[in-house]
Amino acid sequence: MTGSAVRGILVTHGRLGAELCRTAEAILGPQADLIALSNTGLSAEALSAELRALLPPGERAILFVDLLGGSCGNICSLLKRERPDALLASGVNLPMLLEFLVHRGRVDPTELKERLQSRAVDAIRCIGWEPETRA
Repeated sequence: MTGSAVRGILVTHGRLGAELCRTAEAILGPQADLIALSNTGLSAEALSAELRALLPPGERAILFVDLLGGSCGNICSLLKRERPDALLASGVNLPMLLEFLVHRGRVDPTELKERLQSRAVDAIRCIGWEPETRA
C-alpha cells in the first residue's frame, strides 16, 4: 500500500538543515516539499509561527530535528501536540533523510516511520580503536 507524498521540514540549528537538503538533492535531484528552517536569529515564537505556516492543513508532514531536547526539538514537540498528522523525527542525519525522500509516497506512513528510524540507527557506526590485545 502506498501513501501520498509527505512534506519534510528540517528544523535545525544553524545551517545544518539547509546543508542536509542541499546534499540530499545533489544525490537524488531536486525535491518537492522539502524545506529547511533554521532557528538562527528567531525567537521561539517566531520559529513557531514560521513552522505553522509551513505545515499544510490536514496533510501529513515530518518534522526532522537535530536535537530532541534543543530549542528546535522543544518547539516541534509543542507543535506536534496541535498537529496529530505530523511526525517528529529527532537526530536527523543524511541516511534518514535519503530514506525519507526515496520512500515517501511509496509506502504507508507506519512503514515510512519504521524505515526512518531503522535507517538512521543502522547508519551510525564507530570503527576503530579496538582494544589492544596483550601477549
